[in-house]
Amino acid sequence: MGPKLFQTFGFAPHTRVLVAVSGGVDSMVLLDLAVRAPDLDVIVATFDHRLRPESQQEQAFVVATAAQYHVPVVTGVWHRKTMDAVSEAAARQARYDFLAASAEAHHVAVVMTAHHADDQLETVLFRLGRSGDPAALVGIRADQSWHGKRLVRPLLSYSKAEIRAYAQAHHIDFRDDASNTDTRYARNQLRHEVIPAYKKQNPQLLAHIQRFTVEQAGILALADAEVSRWLQRLQVDPVTIDWQAATRLPKAAQHVLLKRMLRQWQPETDEKTLPEVMSHLFAQNEHRFDLGAGVTIAVQNGRIRKLLLQPTMTPVTFTHIGQTVKTPRGTFSLQAEGAHDEGVPVRVRLPVTLRTRQAGDQVRLPNGVTQKLRRFFINEKVPASQRGQLLLLAQDHQVFWIEGQPLERLSRPAQTDILHVVLVHSPDVDKSEDR
Repeated sequence: MGPKLFQTFGFAPHTRVLVAVSGGVDSMVLLDLAVRAPDLDVIVATFDHRLRPESQQEQAFVVATAAQYHVPVVTGVWHRKTMDAVSEAAARQARYDFLAASAEAHHVAVVMTAHHADDQLETVLFRLGRSGDPAALVGIRADQSWHGKRLVRPLLSYSKAEIRAYAQAHHIDFRDDASNTDTRYARNQLRHEVIPAYKKQNPQLLAHIQRFTVEQAGILALADAEVSRWLQRLQVDPVTIDWQAATRLPKAAQHVLLKRMLRQWQPETDEKTLPEVMSHLFAQNEHRFDLGAGVTIAVQNGRIRKLLLQPTMTPVTFTHIGQTVKTPRGTFSLQAEGAHDEGVPVRVRLPVTLRTRQAGDQVRLPNGVTQKLRRFFINEKVPASQRGQLLLLAQDHQVFWIEGQPLERLSRPAQTDILHVVLVHSPDVDKSEDR
């Protein structure tokens, strides 16, 4: 471990890099190594989540260390609108948003974080427990494109023990985050209760995970290329797939291929739908499956046809309170709270759009966590056949209201830019009944 550590990334002379530094031993060692590298122009980025009393002192420590190294530093603070407990995912998202904004503002081409081999092991085990998706088991990438920049992890092949040894040998000061020992967090449970026993059984565990993630990435790349070839072979036209040639493949391979092909039409196709489609591929009678988001397929005699790829209604936007809009589902108006006896109370920002779901939609839960709308529907046990039909109120991809869902399951009213209004729906009356 030394200045030559960065040579594998092929940085040009005087490459400007933004190094994420928390004050912990990992990031302090990365900072020391980056400053010693002759071809790097270092900028330190340090973010205070304001989740612990000592976090401000830790950020001040990083700022002082950057001054000792004679490198510039940019600081950030998480200004949360609610002081309720937040998830690890929400804190991570806030930190990476800060890094992306800082890199853009300072014209930085490369962002570095101090993830190491133990982090890789934790990530793979964590994702294995939460998802059966092989793509998730690639783990942390050493080098990837990210927000128009390069996001690199130079320490990914080094263990925590090696990093601490470097810090001791070079007299690098650091600050330990006490929350890293709190086993109420899922990752900390893995770190302190599961992984030590696993390592004791197999001292080569980190090396095996390193090899696994590298080869997994390669295998997935090869599989993706093979799937693309099959896609060209089976795709009769943009809305028709002829499955006959794929029957020579093993069932497991057909499952992977079918998932990829259906997700070209609907990226959030539910895994549970795939076995049902497989079982009816060569049925004599037509079977239809709702993939969500307005996409329906018909399966019959070895062929899959896409029947519909459009939202259930044209999106309409409210720009002011009191506005009325007509849709195929009836007339909707947005009224001030208390000004109308009927309607559903909602909390929104203006302008806000009434529509059905779109890829990328997310909701903010009462505990401050941002969650994909797809995951919200799964957790709330909303049938897949209904998800594409439900009306939403959204601004960009932030959803404020979901038809049929209690408001208290979404964002709390403490946010100052939220308007308290009612959505009034007047279904159109079928005049034919009066004839």
